[in-house]
Order: sequence, then C-alpha cells, then structure tokens
Amino acid sequence: MPVPPYSADMDAADGSKHTQACASSVAAAPEITAKADPSPSADGQHRVIAAHTVKPLIKKNIFVRGAEAAFGCVQSGEYASNEIRTAKYTLLTFLPVNLFEQFTRIANLYFLIVAVLQLIPGLAPTSWFTTVAPLVIVLAINAIKEIVDDYYRHQNDREINSRTVTVLEEGGRETPVTWRELAVGDIVKVANDTEFPADIVFMSSSEPANICYVETANLDGETNLKIKNCFTKTAGLSLADEFKDFADSYSIHCEMPNPELYKFDGAVVRRSNPDGPGGRLPLTADNLLLRGCTLRKTDWVVGVVVYTGLESKIMMNRLPAPRKVTQLERHMNVLVGIMFGLLFVIAAFMSMGAQIWDRAHGRDDWYLGYNGKYPDYFPGFGSWVIGVIRWMILLNGVIPISLYVTLELVKVFQCKMILNLDREMYHAETDTRFSCRTTNLNEDLGQVQYVLSDKTGTLTQNVMGFVWLSAGDELYGKRTCRDAGCPSPSHVDEGTPHSVVLDPDLLRGLGLDLNLLAQQAPTMTNKSMRGHAGIIRAAAVAPPNPALERFLLNLAICNTVVPAISDDGHFVYQASSPDEEALVTGAAFLGYRLYSRSTDRVVVEVLRTGEHLHYQVLAVLDFNSDRKRMSIIARCPDSKIRLFCKGADTMIMARVMPRQPRITNVRHHLEEMALAGYRTLCVAEKELSEAVYAKWSAQYDAACVALTDRDRKVTDASEVIEKDMELLGATAVEDKLQDGVPEAIDALLAARIGVWVLTGDKVETAVAIAMSCRLFTQEMALVEVRERDFEGADDSAKEAAVLRGKQEEVSMEQTRLHAELGSNCGPMVGLVVEGGALTRLLTSQHEGQLIDLCTSCKSVVCCRVTPKQKAQVVKMVQRLRKSIVLAIGDGANDVSMIQAAHIGCGISGREGRAAVMAADYAFAQFRYVSRLILLHGRAAYKRNSEVVWYAFYKNWIYNMVLLYFGFVTSFSSQPLFTSGLIAVFNLFFTSAPTVAFAVLEQDVSMATVLAVPQLYLETMKATRKEFLLEQLWWLVLASWHSLCIYFLPVYSMSNPNKDGLTYRWEAVGATVYTGIIVTVNLKIALRTRYWTWVNHLCIWLSIAIWWPYVIGYSAVFQVVPVAGAADMSGVALEMMGGPHFWLTAIVLVPAMSLLPDITHMSFQRSFAPKPFQIYQEIEWLKELAPETSRTLGLTPPHPNEGGAGPDFAAMELGVSEPAGRALRA
Repeated sequence: MPVPPYSADMDAADGSKHTQACASSVAAAPEITAKADPSPSADGQHRVIAAHTVKPLIKKNIFVRGAEAAFGCVQSGEYASNEIRTAKYTLLTFLPVNLFEQFTRIANLYFLIVAVLQLIPGLAPTSWFTTVAPLVIVLAINAIKEIVDDYYRHQNDREINSRTVTVLEEGGRETPVTWRELAVGDIVKVANDTEFPADIVFMSSSEPANICYVETANLDGETNLKIKNCFTKTAGLSLADEFKDFADSYSIHCEMPNPELYKFDGAVVRRSNPDGPGGRLPLTADNLLLRGCTLRKTDWVVGVVVYTGLESKIMMNRLPAPRKVTQLERHMNVLVGIMFGLLFVIAAFMSMGAQIWDRAHGRDDWYLGYNGKYPDYFPGFGSWVIGVIRWMILLNGVIPISLYVTLELVKVFQCKMILNLDREMYHAETDTRFSCRTTNLNEDLGQVQYVLSDKTGTLTQNVMGFVWLSAGDELYGKRTCRDAGCPSPSHVDEGTPHSVVLDPDLLRGLGLDLNLLAQQAPTMTNKSMRGHAGIIRAAAVAPPNPALERFLLNLAICNTVVPAISDDGHFVYQASSPDEEALVTGAAFLGYRLYSRSTDRVVVEVLRTGEHLHYQVLAVLDFNSDRKRMSIIARCPDSKIRLFCKGADTMIMARVMPRQPRITNVRHHLEEMALAGYRTLCVAEKELSEAVYAKWSAQYDAACVALTDRDRKVTDASEVIEKDMELLGATAVEDKLQDGVPEAIDALLAARIGVWVLTGDKVETAVAIAMSCRLFTQEMALVEVRERDFEGADDSAKEAAVLRGKQEEVSMEQTRLHAELGSNCGPMVGLVVEGGALTRLLTSQHEGQLIDLCTSCKSVVCCRVTPKQKAQVVKMVQRLRKSIVLAIGDGANDVSMIQAAHIGCGISGREGRAAVMAADYAFAQFRYVSRLILLHGRAAYKRNSEVVWYAFYKNWIYNMVLLYFGFVTSFSSQPLFTSGLIAVFNLFFTSAPTVAFAVLEQDVSMATVLAVPQLYLETMKATRKEFLLEQLWWLVLASWHSLCIYFLPVYSMSNPNKDGLTYRWEAVGATVYTGIIVTVNLKIALRTRYWTWVNHLCIWLSIAIWWPYVIGYSAVFQVVPVAGAADMSGVALEMMGGPHFWLTAIVLVPAMSLLPDITHMSFQRSFAPKPFQIYQEIEWLKELAPETSRTLGLTPPHPNEGGAGPDFAAMELGVSEPAGRALRA
C-alpha cells in the first residue's frame, strides 16, 4: 500500500490534548526594551539564519545525483537538504540490506547454515536443492512484499520532492522551484490549499488581521483550523524588494532542530545594536508554519525557511514503530530451541550407531570402500562429527522452514479479510472502519488480562454539552423551561447538548422575556448562530445581572476558539478543545457571541444590544497539562487592563483571593457537579493597573525571547500575574458515554479481564462516570487512595504503612461483601487512586505493594493523572504481573500510554488522530474492544497456536520416517525420498489447508462467544507450559502416525509385485510419502469444525494434486533426461500398479494412524469436556431440535422457552443449564 508521506508515528508532546504553542500574543507586543537572555540554548548552540532576496544557485552534478540514487542518501551543506528519502532500499542496496534483515531471524539463519553445509561435497546426504529451494521461496515472498512497499515509498518521495513552491526574489520575481531545491533562508510564498514545503517563520499574510488559518491533519490528525500569527514587523509585505530592508538589517535566531511540534524558541535580532531597544523581537510556535500543514482560507502567506528536509519537525518525528513480540512467538522460540536440542541428540545417537556398525563392518566389508580419507573416515571422533552433521542435515525439517512465512501470511489474512472487514466494528455515523495498523499481534489479543483506558473521548463521546454554570452565587442548569412549565426559546433546539441555555432562571437573570423568546416559530434560520441575534434582541426587556454578564463575557474572551463562517453562511467555531467549543457556543446562545479573533484583538458581540466589544489582546498564557489553566490579558473597551482566566478548580482556587464569600458556594456547586459526573472548570478575573502590567510585561517579554530554558521562564512569569484573582464561578460540561460502553465493560469483567480507567478528571467526576459505565456498581465497596492520605508520611516506611492500611481496608471490605453476597461473588471492591498519591507510589520501593493492592480489586480508577503517569502505570502492570496489557485512548496525551502497552488501540475521535497513528489497532468506538478481544483475539490465539502445533506435527512425522529408514540403512543418513519430494512437501501438499484453517475456523459460533465471555478464559489463562505440553501430545500422536505410515507400506511392499520383482526403494518411499500427505491432511480435517468451501477445496485439492505431481515427476526423465529426476523414472506406474499402494497408503495407513486421535477426542469430549465443547453440544442440540421435533411429531418450542436450547443472551459459565452443571463438575 502507498505510504502517506506524513503519517508516521510521532512522539506526542508531553502535555494535554489541548497543548498549544507558547504565548500567541507575543508577536503583538510592543518593542521589547528589557535585555533578553543572551545565552542561546542550554548547550550554547543556536541557529542564525539570514534571509536572502536572491536565491543562491545550488546544482548537483550527475555524479552526486548518481551516488545519491545508488546509496539512498542526500548530500547536504551547512543545513539539511529539503529533499527527503523515506524509501528503505535502492537498486544497489536492496539485496544486501534485505538479506541481512531476513537472516537476523534465527530460523532463516539456521536453514542458511544447513544449505551451506549441503553445498560441501561429500558431506550432505541430500541435495542442496531440498533446502535451498524452500529457503529461496520463503526469502522471495518477504522480498517481494518489501519491494512492493518500497516502490510506493519511492513514488511518494518522487512526488513530494518534485512539488513546486514560489520563491520571492529581487526585481519582483516570483520563481517557482521544486521542494528539493528549497534552502534555508529562502523567502517563499505559499498559496491557499497548499502544503508548506519546509518549516517557515510566518512573515506576512493576505489577511488584514495578519493571521492565517492552518490545517494540521498531517501532523496530528486534527481537521479543525488553527490560527497562526505573523511577525508584526513584516506584516503586509509581499515582494522580495520589500523584504530587502529586513534581510539586510535583521537575522533570525532559533533553536537547533528538534522534534518538539508545539514548541519553538526563536527571536528576530537586529544585526546592529541587538541589545538596544527593539533589538530582539520574540518568535514562538505561534509564528512557525510547519512542513506538512496546509494553508486554508488564506490567499497567501510569505515566510522565511528555517528548517528543511530531515531537520523539519515533522521529519524528526518519523520514528519507527516499536517492535512488539507476541507471547506465541516467544513460545515458538523456546520450542525451536528445544527441537534443535532434540535434533542434535537424535543426530548424535544415530551417528554413534553408525560408528558401532562401521567398527563391525567398515574394515572387513571391502565393498563399502572405506579409505580413511574425507568423507569416509574410519570410525572415530571425526567420523562421528561428520555423521552428526549429515543426520542434522537430513532431519533439518524437524524445525519447519515454512512455519514463519505461513504464520505471517495467516496474520495478514486475519487482519485484512476478517478484522478490517468486520461490519460489526464499522461506525456508520463517522464512516470509520476498523483498521489493523500492525499484523503481528493478533494472537496476543486472545491473552489480554488488563485493559487500561482513557476516559474522555474513549469511554465518552467527547461531544461536550454545557449543562450547568455557577455564577452570582447561584447554580443554573438543573432544570429546563419545559420542567418549569415555561415556553422554550425558539432559537435553541430542546435537544441541544448545551442544556444550560434552557434554564428559565438563567434566561430571566439575563433580562430576557421567556414568552418573547418563544414567540417566533422554530426555523432552521433562527436556530443558526447568526439567526438568533434578532430573537434575543427582541426578548431583552431588562438589564442583565452584572455577575452573569461578567461570567459569560469571560467565557467568550478567554479561549483559543476561532470563529468562522460555514459554507451555508452560519457561524461555526473551530476549536482544538471540545470543552472550549461547548462553553463558547453556550455563551453565544445566551447572547454573548465571540465574533472575531485575531492576533491582537478579540471582538465579542452582545446580541441584546447589537454592540461589538473590542478587546485588545496583550498576552496569552496558554493551557498545558502542567498549568491546567489559560489566561488572556486584554485592554477592555473601558480602557482598563484585565486578566481573564479559566482552568481546573484546584489551580484556580489556589490562585484566587482568599476569604471571598463566593468561594464557599462555588465549592458546594463544584461538588454537586462532580457527583453528577460532569467536567468542571473555574472562571476568575483580575484587574491590573498600568504600572503592574508594565512591570510584569517587561519580565514576560524577556522570558519570551530567551533562547535558554524559555518554557520555565514563561511559566515563572505567568505565576507572578495569575494570583489574587476574583472568583466569578464555575462551569459544568457533560461528556456522555458512548453507546454500548456499559455492555462492553460488563463483558470484559465477565471474562475476568481487569478494566482500569486512567483519567485527568477529579475523583468525584471519575467515580460518577465509573458508576454509569458499570465499572463500579452499587453493591461494590470503594476504597480511595488520596494524596491527603500521605500527609505526614515523610519517608518511604510511612508511605508503605499507608499502603498496608489500604490493603487491610480492601481485605475487610471484601470479607464483609463475601458474608453478605456469598463467597462465590468474586472481588467486589473498587479502587480509586489519585494522581498525587501515584506520584509517591510509582517508585521502585512501593510498586510491588501498589500492584498487589490494585490487582486485589475488581476495578481501578486513577484520577488526576498525567500522560507520563498513564505510561508508568501500564509499564508497572506489564513488568510486575507479566501480563499482556491493552491500552486504549483517543488523544495526543494518550500516545505514551498506547506505545508503552503491549497492545495499543486508538479511538478515531475528536481529539485528532495522534492516538490512532501511534496505535496497533484503530476504531471508532470503545464498545468494539470487547468484540476485538473476546471474539477475534480468542479465535486468533486458538487458530495460530494450532498452526504452530500442526507445523511441527507434520514435519515430525516426515522426519521420523527418515529416522526409521536409517535403522535399515546402517545409520548411513540415506534419505528415503528423492530431492523432488523433499523440496515440495511443505509448499505444495500441506500449506493451503493450514492457512484456510487459521483464517476460517470457528470452534463455536460468534454469537456464543460474545454471549459467554467466560469462554475467553481458555486462551487468556494459557501458559507456556500448557502450550509445550500440548505440542508434546501432538508429537506423541505424530510418532504413532509415523510408525504406521512407515512400517505398513514397507512391510506390505516387501512382497514381490505382480511381475515377481521387489519394489524399488524409490517406490516404497513414494508410497510412504503418499501416506504422509493423506494422513496429515485428514488430521487437519479432523480438527476442523467450521467447514466452508474454501476448507474443502484446500484439503482435498492438496491430496489430489499429489497424483499428477508424482506421475509427472516419474515421467520427466523419460522426456528430458534431468539428472535429479532419474531415480523417480517410472516409479508412479510401478507404485500404483499393485494393490499394496492403495490398501496401505490410502486406506490402512490413515485409518490406523488417526484411530488414537479419534478415540482420544471422543473420550475427552465425553468425560472431560472443555467449556467450548459443552457449548458446541448446546449449539448442535439447538440446530437439531426443529428437525427432531418434526420427526417425532412434536410442536417446536419457542426459542426462549428452553426446549430447543438455552437463550444465548443468558448463557454464563457456571449458571446456564445443562452447561452449568457440567462446568461446575
């Protein structure tokens, strides 16, 4: 498939989903007079870039171009070339690089060594063709896959490097150049709907407000537009001649290239007197246009190139996906090691047997031709070593060469044909289908023991509704106009998620007459944000409550939302945060509409009067996961300077003036909001004097142009001003659960999978959501581990004592619940852990106690956690419990958790696609995770395990036959089969049925698996010991099969044929070979329950093609005298001409071989049935019931009346009858 040029996995910024650039208002600030930090960066390095108005001519000669093409590299000068090469290979490097990578796999290396040994004259008992041919096929399949993938990479590289962009030069010239020719310092002009070719400092725009709109979908998957602000000194310039002054007088100082997408520390520095007034002007991430982003709704922008090619931020974020190895692969590696050891032991003993025989016969039997020279040494250590090598070469197939390629092929089919095409995991509303972003973790989905999930946007819809607000000491939103018996406003749908706007008390508090609001009939026009202004203006009959007006104005001002006009002429808001969008939309419905936003100005329209209030933005203190708040400092229409702030309640409450009467009321309201499960924010405000602002502005501006530790200095400056604020109130935003979340969590818990929720919300909100999604229930006891529990615990011993106390509390609650509910109710305690407590406990001293505490509980909720803590919890569970953990999230702050987990799942939600891009599996709704794990994961583990067992089983039979033949050939490692048979055994006659089985097999129906989550325990609890013991049982049966397959034809064909002649050993070998083919294919037929036409075709065709193959192989020497086919000449007719072949290979061998298998299966199913076998019986009874009823003349019962079988929706292991009785037994 083509590889998107910018869709590689990227490191998430260590922050929240709302991570923004540093202060966007810096570009609008006046000239900085304070001396900025002269130190450019922590290591004393920074980049100084001079813009040039005449593009330097850089041409590469043909030799350089040829070398670049041959070796896949790009020549760079002082700065990186803007030409990129993401392709992995070139014509020159493909063969060595690909072969090196393939031979890093131990199995391929093993067979390479065998093939090399076979090439040594006189050493190998078989032709090199028998190993080289299968090995070449395996290598070729992988190489072809790599060639196809790399071909698309080359195409993408060629297309991207050949794109053109306009470079501005003196004389008014606008020169089109290809992206590969772009250089640092070029002044480029980028048109609307065009991608930026490099990282560019934004200098000028066609927009009067000196801004541009950027779509960052290629970077983080978000489709909402972001505002970027241009450098104010060059605003409005569009020609190179106009930039000449700037190019001659100023240079751009910026940090060295780094992968930080949301951070950029730079400054425009005057060459003469840089430390004087106006000598340094700050540049932030808000002034940087990143390669891969697309310009939208702006005719053109002009900028200076600062980072090119591999030094651009998007390219520095192209990290290879972490290599994840499944449990099954680890089991296989152990199994391969064991089989290799066993092979060596067998070879050693067989070579020892050859030594004993040679001592008895070697010197006396002259016709053996021993001369004591290589390779016919007389018995001794050298002869024994050669014998060991010969036997290891002969029996090398004990380790199946086809296993790895078969398993890879099977996993690709499982992903592409089953998972990606599962209609039950397709989300029609968003047109999002399930996507496998990796194909090597399928079977691990069947062994997941813990699911660690984000909350917002993962369990919830991330469609925020503004539902309550606390302002003026009142709580609004708890009832609607309909609840109060009042007419509803005509400009708002009654089903709006922003239900606070329907509160009659709130509307009256804003001076609006409810009857007038409801007078106009609802129409599409008056319900648009543009159309409802007239309705509010007509209904305004009294002045608004000042406290409410201040509160709503703060919501309209303090945000990063971008208002825009949609194609149909309506107001729409572009927001990176759904919370902000909800709050701004709610304020607009209540009459305070954010009208426009630019770099230095916010305009709010007061709909009741039609007045436009202009706020001059002086500084923006952005939100991040550490600050958990944002502020805007603006000069208001009354010329006063105010700071508007909103953020997490813990952050705001710590920074407001103490002893405000409103604090107590707001705290009560916040508790009520949290108990209802809502997300809360506090809103505050502060008036600043001119002197205070001027003093602070100098400190802040100096921090913004610092090239050393800028983030810390900006944060310190922000702390200085964000204190002693006046608390205005609080907001509550509802994020409703996604459909099917409670049912999915019920199913996971029923399968005994631990479900933990890791969220940044406060404790009360998280617990309320956990209750609504059935993670916690009313019957459960809750134990909390809060930060306050560790007050006074000033050393690790006291912290450990607190943990022990919590463990005792859990034990006591569990004992109480067992007494009340019965001892078989299982764990019934829920654990709530606060992020502050985790900070203390996620250490090597306490992790053991913490994991014991968590895993003793039924469910765990971690609140107030940071992205880093999420990843730490995932790693802790994996490391200390040796369990497979699946992490699922939807935003950039979940990326670290997703990448840390063994299996990462990304939700395609409103937080962009950062989580999806980092995930192994991507889908649209949380409810699909239960189907993914319980159905597809369980099936993949069972199928793929059988692929491994079957591969070793069939190869064991094949090689044991060669071993038996060694006992009658003086331990001489003489092969029973010719080279043409040895080379194609796995390829032609046994591979297709394996693939069909692994893709299509179902031991029970999908409905049963989903209705009985406890069936998942079979695979979840599977251990390496069980895997190896099951493989041992397969090999025991294979040994019996090999005895039947070898001795029945050999002794049958020891009698003369119809012509009175003894059968040639080639004919005997072909007969034995036939028995192997028939038996191993019937074995997989015996294991197959779910038959399709594909299974029939693969199994019976694999057997049937043996006849034309052996007939053609036997006849080829008579047509073309090929040396390798001479031994088989005429064998087919000789073999098939007598009854021995048909009676033994076709009838007696399969019957006697598989009799123990059938007997074991029957006894095991009857006397020790496994859970899935019980449900197979139930399904068969359900299928046969209607026919039985008709045969006996009975009236078929209703499906839910129990006669034809149980209601599958009610099936539970240990509960449903008759399965319950059997399973309890």
